Amino acid sequence: MSSNPSDANPIISNTDASLIDIGDGIVRLELHSKLNIIEDGTLEIFNTALDEVESNYAGMIIATEAKNFSVGLNLILLLEHAKNKDWDAISATVQKLQSVCTRLRTVSKPVVAATAGMALGGGCELTFGADAVQAFTESYLGLVELRVGLIPVGGGTKEMAFRCLEEQSPTAPIQTLFPYINRVFDTLCESKVSQNATDAVELGYLRRTDAVSSDPEAHFEDAKQLVLSLHKADYQPPEPPQIFVLGEEGIARLNLQTHLLRQSGVIDDYTQHLANKLAFVLCGGTFSTPQFVTEQYLLDLEHETFLSLCGQPETHARIAATLQKGRK
Repeated sequence: MSSNPSDANPIISNTDASLIDIGDGIVRLELHSKLNIIEDGTLEIFNTALDEVESNYAGMIIATEAKNFSVGLNLILLLEHAKNKDWDAISATVQKLQSVCTRLRTVSKPVVAATAGMALGGGCELTFGADAVQAFTESYLGLVELRVGLIPVGGGTKEMAFRCLEEQSPTAPIQTLFPYINRVFDTLCESKVSQNATDAVELGYLRRTDAVSSDPEAHFEDAKQLVLSLHKADYQPPEPPQIFVLGEEGIARLNLQTHLLRQSGVIDDYTQHLANKLAFVLCGGTFSTPQFVTEQYLLDLEHETFLSLCGQPETHARIAATLQKGRK
């Protein structure tokens, strides 16, 4: 891929990633492991890179020459912590992930994620944090946490809740708003992964304003130009959004659907339990009327729910089964 001085001396580097100056005041955070699994070291270099950009550069792109952008958190480590009931370690990683994903957007310089291959779970959430995405056509994005007995916890649930209702009128009746939440709920419950970048827009993982590159050789250069254009347009970080949630009535409607699926034998008990947990977070918990909440409020709900699921033997079994499949 062009715009790629990978022989340049990195500004900072660890086993997970390197920060490289690609000219014109722009740096590239190059993720460089096979699957770009997210670990504490990855999140630490993201923070250091953002400090560097904040002080000395005009903007940053996040990219990889590996086949996959990132397949998300390290499940082997997560399972080990969960079985050992090491809640503090899990909680610390969740906080770091949430903080990096939030910081990508609140930092004073523009950040563009150049996705290619799989961007799953935490990998997808990193793209949500960026100001914009320059997706290669063959980008397979997905929040697949329910498949392993969890919910998206790096701001993924929060972001999907925000995106699906952000253009709707908060004064609209709940029956008008409900289908938008319901669509996201189905996408997450089924752990849908996009078949390409266009499909990712349909599923809500990419915004209609995100850009797509069809030429792999030009992909990084396109991402760099996008950051430069944001910088030249006097980039200002967006205000933290207020997120409209449906509260108790939204939860009740989603739970009813899940109950009917359980009754007809389409899903099992634990899948119903997971779907109910997801519904609780997507609808902002038990408010008696639909209302606006802060980003932090929903991030805290994600965190709490994720930790509670990490304590469930059924979640351990699902993670173990997924890891087993990956080894074959």
